[in-house]
Amino acid sequence: MTRRPPLTILTASMALGVATATLLSGCSGGATPDRTPSASSSSSASSTPTATRSAAPLPTPEPTDPADDQTGSPDDGTGPGTGNGSGAEAPENVDFAKLSKQGIAAAGGGTVVSLTGSGDNWTVVVAGPDGSLTQSVVSATLDRVTSGPFPKDSDAATKSANVARAAALKVDATAAASRAAAAVSGTVTSVTLGGSGAAPTWSVAVTVGGAARTVTVNGISGATS
Repeated sequence: MTRRPPLTILTASMALGVATATLLSGCSGGATPDRTPSASSSSSASSTPTATRSAAPLPTPEPTDPADDQTGSPDDGTGPGTGNGSGAEAPENVDFAKLSKQGIAAAGGGTVVSLTGSGDNWTVVVAGPDGSLTQSVVSATLDRVTSGPFPKDSDAATKSANVARAAALKVDATAAASRAAAAVSGTVTSVTLGGSGAAPTWSVAVTVGGAARTVTVNGISGATS
């Protein structure tokens, strides 16, 4: 029997090993595939900040004359003036008949028992048929009530006295003011009814040359003292 040399067997084994390694390398080899970037790894482009446009400054109002605050005609009660805030300037002469008429109308009827004020501002107090009192503020220039009417508190005795005096009067508040002003050549600032039902009298405050005087006018005869 002929034996093969050992070198030949070893060479065949090595060749088989190389062939097997080559085959395995061909099955598992190849270029590694590129990885697809995930959405989380992708960086999003930052938005460009938008500049906010600042509002244009408001125009500065034109300066106005502080003395020119008249918003209506001189006598409509909305402009500047002296007196009770009606906006009217003080009249040169006060018409007591008009003041009385406005006060009586505001009270719903009655007799004027008091007129007090100066310039444009006059408070008129009226006694009603039952002797109750109502007060209103009247503008001498505008010839209208600018405040009121408001009720004035009075007790039963005062109401009875008001009724008695009003019933006996022959000289009203307007006539009493005129007689007192003529008697001392002054300016009347108040006219107030007093006395009793049998002898009502008017106490009239008059300013003469800057000094205050009181003139009494008889409510029946009109005599002054």
